[in-house]
Amino acid sequence: MFISFADLAKMKGVSRSAVSQKKRAGILNGAIVNVNGKDVLNKDEALRLWETNMVPHFSKLTKVEGDNRKTTVVEVESRKMTNTDEIPDFNTSRSKREAMMARLAEIDVEEREKVLVSAAAVKTSWAQIISLARTKVLGIPSKAKQRIPDLDTSAMTCLEDIVRESLEDLASSDLEAA
Repeated sequence: MFISFADLAKMKGVSRSAVSQKKRAGILNGAIVNVNGKDVLNKDEALRLWETNMVPHFSKLTKVEGDNRKTTVVEVESRKMTNTDEIPDFNTSRSKREAMMARLAEIDVEEREKVLVSAAAVKTSWAQIISLARTKVLGIPSKAKQRIPDLDTSAMTCLEDIVRESLEDLASSDLEAA
């Protein structure tokens, strides 16, 4: 028995737009039959496809050229699966998706509440802090010269060498092990 797309929408209690979306997605392609130049649905097959709501592994693409319709079958390869038991059903896939979406929402809330900070922001902040600390440490010899005016140039050179050596040791040390 053949039914129209509007009849399927009435039977399932959904809008005609919902049926059209499933048709565009290729879900109802196995139930579409051309009768007298008009596309209609095989009722039993359409109901079965609607209930399973799974995108088939083969999707029929129709290329319209004038009044002639050429139908080609194109294999849709999202993943190569050898066993059909590996393919989760729609409800399992939906629940996994919802769980992931909930986790993303939690992360978003934590970011907005400033509980969670992005790694890039932390890296930028630490780079600024370290740069400021380095500048301050490099300024120690000149501040010592201002406060102790009778420091000679050899003492100033010695202070500068000690500061640079300390900074180089910090820069070359393995911070990952600490």
